[in-house]
Amino acid sequence: MKSRVNVLEIELNNNTAKEAMQKVMEYMRTEPMNIVEFISADTLVKSKEDEMLKDNIAQADLVLAGEQAILEVAEITEGKKLQEVGSHLFVKMLLRYFHKNHNRVFILTESEEEQQYLMEYLQGNYRGIQIVGQEIVPTDSSADDMILNSVNGAEADCVLSMISSPFQEAFAVRNRILLNTRIWLGLGKNTPLPLGKKKGKKLIREFMIKRFLKREVEKEKQKRGNV
Repeated sequence: MKSRVNVLEIELNNNTAKEAMQKVMEYMRTEPMNIVEFISADTLVKSKEDEMLKDNIAQADLVLAGEQAILEVAEITEGKKLQEVGSHLFVKMLLRYFHKNHNRVFILTESEEEQQYLMEYLQGNYRGIQIVGQEIVPTDSSADDMILNSVNGAEADCVLSMISSPFQEAFAVRNRILLNTRIWLGLGKNTPLPLGKKKGKKLIREFMIKRFLKREVEKEKQKRGNV
């Protein structure tokens, strides 16, 4: 199995859930902050027209496919790998690890409603996780200082971010050296964790974005073939 794959000029780590967890456990023992980024199909499509987003993703330490559709267009056919991504196994393993070790987690979302859904989910399923703070993040840098002070004051082991691209990636990179935490976990808006979305809408989105992503990948292949 290839250790890395390239999809629309984004380099993704092709780790199993167990391999990714081993990396995270190393990050938890080291400084400074390491960035773990989950890439959705939406983010991949956005990156085609956004060079800054591409650059910011490239600065992450571990870049993982967040959806099966990405592996499929990358022609990854290993059944175990597809199943792990489809079931969000790594995220579940990571939350169990935080739960077991009573790690301190700081939450970033884009609205109070999303914050509430996430808090209820974590408190209901992973009560061992210590939620030490939460902030709503705007789409610009106007609140950076306030958020940094909150995160650093809470002495969090992990910042769990569910902000849309490209704002999530931009926040992590521009504040990387200032954030006093072990891990930045960028799950994005199309997170496997609940933010109040209806399942029906999510299924329709997945179908449409998968079709669009396949078209974009085919265009890139044709371009390379014509060069």
